[in-house]
Amino acid sequence: MGDNFSFFQNSLYKSWFDHIKSGQIAHAQLIVSKNGGLAWLAVLEYIKRVMCDQPNPNGGACGFCDACVQSSLFSHPDVHFAFPISGGDGEGASSKTSDQYLPEFRTYLKTNPFPMFKNWISSISAQKKVLQIGVKESSAVLNKLSLKSHSGKYKILVLWLPEKLSSAAANKLLKTIEEPNEKTVLLLITHDLSGVLPTIISRCLVFSIPPLGGKQVERWLNKERNVAPDTARVLSKMSCGDPGLALDYLENRENLKVFAEAFVSSMKISFKKDFQGLHLWVEELGSWGRGQTQEYFTFSSTVISEIAKYKSMGSGEVIFDWFPEISFKTEGFSKLLKYSYLPMFMSVFDEGKIDIGRNLNPKIVLFDAGIRMMEIF
Repeated sequence: MGDNFSFFQNSLYKSWFDHIKSGQIAHAQLIVSKNGGLAWLAVLEYIKRVMCDQPNPNGGACGFCDACVQSSLFSHPDVHFAFPISGGDGEGASSKTSDQYLPEFRTYLKTNPFPMFKNWISSISAQKKVLQIGVKESSAVLNKLSLKSHSGKYKILVLWLPEKLSSAAANKLLKTIEEPNEKTVLLLITHDLSGVLPTIISRCLVFSIPPLGGKQVERWLNKERNVAPDTARVLSKMSCGDPGLALDYLENRENLKVFAEAFVSSMKISFKKDFQGLHLWVEELGSWGRGQTQEYFTFSSTVISEIAKYKSMGSGEVIFDWFPEISFKTEGFSKLLKYSYLPMFMSVFDEGKIDIGRNLNPKIVLFDAGIRMMEIF
């Protein structure tokens, strides 16, 4: 998990890491970051600094001791992981926990410096399944944290996506989050703070990791990943400073093209108030998995944001500049959309993404979005 950024040197991260040097480590921390953002790189650096056997004078990890190497490989015996897997808490629920998926998860983290939930879903071929962190996982976590530390130092739990905790699982963890065992640290990584239970948030130190910013991502893509300047510029804008999303767009251009085509179709259908076309559109997109549908809403919201900037400046790139094969005139479309329409479209797409996250039927969510878009026009 390379891609070390100099951002660890800025004051925001320095104050967070200084807690380790001073010995004032918060026992429960909620790290907020965009999906595909910098959270995992920051958490990995934090773990290495906590577990390092030979820290340097300024508190940084040496990077060479056994603890640092094990941490980098996600195999330190005192660092545990919990993450969403296929299953549930109802009758007939799977007895599996994260431990059964740990080899795949380690491989995924090693090859993806900016993990994205949808890509994790794809890596375990669970596109059509609902992934969550169930009560069996909570029981397994509590058992691990009750054991003695192998190294005599801290025991650390990294829980990825507390917003995916079932109610029973969350309730089972609350006491431990509030009053963990001595020298136990819980690091919870969320990409959707609104989806995390208030009772969990109130028990944690919240640390928000801002996106890198478009210019930084553009330079990084150009210099570190050898992406052509024009492509890097479009990707950095579309990703809104999210390096993981930029890489995902780069590596999956054809998937992104599908979203672009679906977006253009939805706008034409809505403008014409073509109800038959809407039914066909919903049926076509209804074959997508939940993750893909959520990503479509994110894509659509981003396009509207870019159109708003285009209208303000009268020029600039939008994602469709990357797809000359799609018949889409940015200038004409921006004239069609009044300024008053833009926040309404943003609301449709943002709420659609939230509804999919709540496990509502994708076809119903897509149809509702289409009807609301017609009403805007």
